[in-house]
Amino acid sequence: MKRFVATGCLFALAISAYAQSSDQKVLIPASKEVQRVYMSPDEFGKYKGAYDLSNGKTLYLIRKATRLYARVDEQNEHEITRAGSGKFQALDGKMWMELVWANDDSVSGSLNYIDESQPMAGLEPKVISIRFASR
Repeated sequence: MKRFVATGCLFALAISAYAQSSDQKVLIPASKEVQRVYMSPDEFGKYKGAYDLSNGKTLYLIRKATRLYARVDEQNEHEITRAGSGKFQALDGKMWMELVWANDDSVSGSLNYIDESQPMAGLEPKVISIRFASR
């Protein structure tokens, strides 16, 4: 009889431990190995400024000392680096963009970023993909 009680208690503890472990989810962003690429102030001057996006928000590209940053409206700034001609990506992997210059100096392109404006507990971060409207 004691064995049945002991087995039952162990079984109940195992089920409760399993139930507790399956309810909790932790989102850990994958770290990307992104190498910082230096751009001179003159070279970045072509890109620096504000860009109107097709969703009504604004992308800001700024330089602080030797570091380049991007942010969308009032969200967090992300340090960015060049990833190719007219391409930039955030060192934290939360933003990447491509800027395409036309002959008339207008800019088009695309921006992908993780929306941090409305964090939702337990849900995957939402990636926003939008086009540039103007500069």
